[in-house]
Amino acid sequence: MKQINPDNPAGHRWIAVSRDLEKLGYTFGAIVCIEGINKEFDGDWIVQDRMNKRFTKRIDFLVNVGTMGKWTNVKIELNE
Repeated sequence: MKQINPDNPAGHRWIAVSRDLEKLGYTFGAIVCIEGINKEFDGDWIVQDRMNKRFTKRIDFLVNVGTMGKWTNVKIELNE
């Protein structure tokens, strides 16, 4: 029940993960370090949502309007 800032959604640094990643520890509140995208997206993000069960092996970033992309060879790890 978090509230998203409509003026700057990306400021939250929240992600949604596919449900298959939950069993690997990517659960609500987990801090995930992401590297290999770009300066704007690299760094720590917090898991705050889960994706529809039809998606697997995916992470969805909460970003500002007009920002999108698809990346490969990205390093993703849990901060424990």
